[in-house]
Amino acid sequence: MGRRRISRALSALFDAMGYTVRRKRPPSWGSDAFLDQERWLRDAPVRVVFDVGANDGDTVHRYRELFPAAAIYAFEPFEESHRRLAERFAADPQVRPQHAAVTNATGTRALFVNAVNQTNSLLPLNPDEIDRARASSEHLDRTVTVPAITLDAFCARERLDRIDLLKMDIQGGEGMALEGASSLLSRKAIRLLYLEVLFAELYKGQAYFCDLVRVLDRHGYQTAGLYNLVIDERGLGWADAIFRPR
Repeated sequence: MGRRRISRALSALFDAMGYTVRRKRPPSWGSDAFLDQERWLRDAPVRVVFDVGANDGDTVHRYRELFPAAAIYAFEPFEESHRRLAERFAADPQVRPQHAAVTNATGTRALFVNAVNQTNSLLPLNPDEIDRARASSEHLDRTVTVPAITLDAFCARERLDRIDLLKMDIQGGEGMALEGASSLLSRKAIRLLYLEVLFAELYKGQAYFCDLVRVLDRHGYQTAGLYNLVIDERGLGWADAIFRPR
């Protein structure tokens, strides 16, 4: 029996059962941030991915699946999280863990550490927004000293002339990190950026979404999509955003 006859027979069977069979459509733009990143990067091979704020490596794992040929530089300043990250990918030469905070100057920085390590930041938490930040209210002034680097300095040291995908989730420090990537951005040497963006003041001295838009607009990048918006009765909290060159 040919494919068309099988298809017609199945369609008739489902119709008799009260079901309508339709061809599955690909997910629409804006429904999946990772799918959209892969779509926007299809025009050229993805060779270098930076995961800044990699934590234990869940996003690294996702990028390994999406871009199997890419070298993934995974930056994590918190020593315990970096150790778990390094152990998780110890057998994978394509994943290159980096024990460093990415910011606007090379050297060392104080990292504010929280019982909820996903909320660790180079900036202090706003005590009035701890519940919204999903952080712990204990020991808000606790810090550890961590190595720090800029993206411009790191790429110069590693002789990387471009980054295909830059993901950053560093709890309000994205503005400082972009400041430290001004040379890369001015050359449009970053093909795509996927950033956590803040609307509520979760951290003191943070960059807001509008601040990041201004910086990236100055370098010729536009907002391409917003994802995973967190909103409650107080309004917008945060989201993820993709930026790409105009």
